[in-house]
Amino acid sequence: MYILISDLSFQEPIFDAHIHVVDTDALDMLVRISEHFGVKESLLICHSLGAKNYAEKKYPGRFIFAKYFSGAMRFVDGVESILREIASLRDEGYHMAKMQSAPIMRGRAGATQDELRMDGNDMARMFDAMKDEGIPFLLHLSDPDTYYATRYTDTSIYTTKERDLQELEGVLKKHDSMKFQLAHFGAQPEIHRLDNLARWFDTYPNFIIDTSSARWVSRELSKDPGKAREFILKYQNRIVFGTDCVTWRPERDYYEGRYLALRLLLETTVKHRPLPFTDSDTVNSGGTFINGLNLPEDALQKIYWQNAKDFYAEFI
Repeated sequence: MYILISDLSFQEPIFDAHIHVVDTDALDMLVRISEHFGVKESLLICHSLGAKNYAEKKYPGRFIFAKYFSGAMRFVDGVESILREIASLRDEGYHMAKMQSAPIMRGRAGATQDELRMDGNDMARMFDAMKDEGIPFLLHLSDPDTYYATRYTDTSIYTTKERDLQELEGVLKKHDSMKFQLAHFGAQPEIHRLDNLARWFDTYPNFIIDTSSARWVSRELSKDPGKAREFILKYQNRIVFGTDCVTWRPERDYYEGRYLALRLLLETTVKHRPLPFTDSDTVNSGGTFINGLNLPEDALQKIYWQNAKDFYAEFI
């Protein structure tokens, strides 16, 4: 899959605002591949302090660091455990926090549907602690429509996506003095959800969204590239590039496929180009195809670089 960077139109530096480190050998491979695709700096979500320290020592100046919190943590260990982690976050050299709080986390913990809602009073203690420390928050709270149709069908555990999006909006509304990065296009890259996401942008000035995950975002925005392009151009100051690459193991095709997919989507005119890796959500229904949005250079410069530099300015 190795591709010449000259085959893509954008030649300036890129900031990847959503990658994870678990395995450090895999991180080394990801750094090499991301550099080939133009990435010069990244927000690195660290699943251990050891991995964070490795990355900081080996790649000085390349990363800003987010401490990873499992969304199941609050159900299993309680809010107090999160407060202790927040209290040590700055001393450990982290700049912000990230929580993976997709519905699957509620299912794993056996939590009830309304237990410790992110927009509830109990979880407000977590947000207040972050506000006190000046810690921005990267939040993943909802998932693709396809998951709700296939994975989240047990109504004794899961609710609807509309309910989960109401919870996410409640977080923005209740904690309007915090800086948020909402993962995965605000959980709303589906074409029929862009109007709701636009309403959020027009109502709440305290958040940005990232373009991760490469699979989900490429699939959904490609379904109506005209509307997707119009939306992105209107809100180009509130979107940052991110792949959601997770360094579980050194897998070249995995990393290359994510970078290639998003860059084809954002900056080219490709039509019905197969996603360069398998999309498990569509593998039995014809596959996923990319229709390029052909964004102009000035919009790409904001999404690929300047918006992240502005949002993370205090850390860079």
